[in-house]
Amino acid sequence: MSALASAQSIVFLILTVAAFAVELVAFVDSLRYRDEVYRAADKKSKTFWTVLLGISAAVGFLAMPPLSLMPIFISLLGFVAAAVYFTDVRKGLRSVDPRYRGR
Repeated sequence: MSALASAQSIVFLILTVAAFAVELVAFVDSLRYRDEVYRAADKKSKTFWTVLLGISAAVGFLAMPPLSLMPIFISLLGFVAAAVYFTDVRKGLRSVDPRYRGR
């Protein structure tokens, strides 16, 4: 039984670290685009996304097993915000950003 519990805690650690990494990358990526690009892509403002993703990354950090200060469902909401950013917002930003238009 102890081996199963340690295996579960290792899997949980890997998943929370991976979720934190995704949230952190989404936060840093949201900082790369100007506010005009967000408006041209008809997405929420840069401030909205950077604050949302920054809070998500902070919550993801606090949810990691040594700390575990946040409930898992709150951390999951942060991961969902990062996933929405990557699947919808970033795609729209790249379609109107002149740096990526020719690619």
